[in-house]
Amino acid sequence: MTRPNRWRRARRWAIELAIAVAVFVVFQAWLTRDVVRGALPALDAPLVAAAMSTAQDWRSAHGGEGFVLYVWATWCGVCKTIEGNVDAVARDAPLLSIAMQSGAPAAVDSALAARGLRWPTLVDATGELSRRLGVDAVPTLIFVDGNGSVRSVTRGYTTELGIRARLWWAQRAT
Repeated sequence: MTRPNRWRRARRWAIELAIAVAVFVVFQAWLTRDVVRGALPALDAPLVAAAMSTAQDWRSAHGGEGFVLYVWATWCGVCKTIEGNVDAVARDAPLLSIAMQSGAPAAVDSALAARGLRWPTLVDATGELSRRLGVDAVPTLIFVDGNGSVRSVTRGYTTELGIRARLWWAQRAT
């Protein structure tokens, strides 16, 4: 194979990769188009698996620090597949989760314990809190900067590296 053919093939692959990335970004933007942007609204729901009693207490304890807001459900199959990725990030970064339409606080706390997870979790039994956030499907990850503004949103399967990269960006945006 001659050198010009290698360059043409490499250029074609680069163009195809750029197109694939662009399609992915546009698709994610479309999926998350209704999720709240700007200031994060008040998170008022029962809090389980946490030392604090309210989401406001949790946010005060992590004041000025960007965090991940992870909306999931006990019945969600994709949520179970990314559970390890989310848990790895939660071990060394601020993470607050919302259990959407997953039952009463005791049921959510029991489900977390059965899975060996100790994420501070807001219980959104009716889905009202999720609706106020513009979340209509799980899993959804919302990345919030230290000022309480939404910096990035992703829906569906997300790698640990993807979560960490978005959180890093949200924490630097302050």
